[in-house]
Amino acid sequence: LHAHRHSTMLAAVPALNAFQAPRAMPVRMQMGDTAKLESPIPWMPRPAYLDGTLAGDVGLDPLNLVTKYSQGVKVTVPGMETAVRAAPEGLTSVKKVVDQKLTGVEITLGPNTDDTQRSLMWYREAEIKHARLAMLAAAGWPLSEMWHGGLSNLLGLPYALDVTQGRSLSVLNGGLGEVAPFLLLTLLGCAVVECKTLDQVYGLTATGKTMKKDGTVVMKSYVPGDCGFDPLGLYGALGANMPMMVQLQAEADPEYALRWSEYQRKQMETAEIKNGRLAMLAITGFAFQEAFWGTPVVDQTPIFFTFFGEVLAPGSFASLGLF
Repeated sequence: LHAHRHSTMLAAVPALNAFQAPRAMPVRMQMGDTAKLESPIPWMPRPAYLDGTLAGDVGLDPLNLVTKYSQGVKVTVPGMETAVRAAPEGLTSVKKVVDQKLTGVEITLGPNTDDTQRSLMWYREAEIKHARLAMLAAAGWPLSEMWHGGLSNLLGLPYALDVTQGRSLSVLNGGLGEVAPFLLLTLLGCAVVECKTLDQVYGLTATGKTMKKDGTVVMKSYVPGDCGFDPLGLYGALGANMPMMVQLQAEADPEYALRWSEYQRKQMETAEIKNGRLAMLAITGFAFQEAFWGTPVVDQTPIFFTFFGEVLAPGSFASLGLF
């Protein structure tokens, strides 16, 4: 009887557990793949410095640019050499003599470092900045061909794309002289940004954990391309949108909150660099397509650049008389 009662109680345990509320399981974040990192090209080894740490790292550097050109490329540019010496004896009216002559000055284009990690970060900095320019260009190129005529008619201004037969102004298409002042302003703006971020590029920015005035622990860090410009707050948007269980655990564990924020920011960085790489391919394709065919890219593939209302009702958009 005792054994039967004991077995009955044991059998009731699973039944009782079935009616208990399940314990909250911690939300897991896939911070990285623990499997062996493979090269995307089967017959080529994956470089050791591409260890998956950076966002969008697929292990692809077939030309070994990071190590091959870590010292940069030496280029000689014209420069002025100035020498100051005392005035010859007997010339009381002359205090000093300044000699100036044209000479070659060697400068370095590239990372200019022996540290592979710093070279890698320098190249990532260059990649992300080119990616952002390419995303702007990939959008601006077809829009200029589609909208320039309408805006010219609307504002009563001359049609600036006549020089390229309706194609965007570019190195291969020509016509950049028409917008020389704008290019100069753009160049100066880029130079200002580069000068302000030189310390960040070369790893001279202080990073690490710090505490705000309200006691919140934050991680002060720098990622390539961080220019301090995010007016819409997109960089931290994913991290701010926490599920309830993540929010509860983040409030109880500041370290968990930091890991969550770091993971979500890396997700945003991955999205940016992948879209940027696609845009670099796209803008290169635009340039060569128009140079080869001699017609605007929006005319070569009109289905991709046609307003959906015009597709549904042909002629409705043209009836406005802008084009």
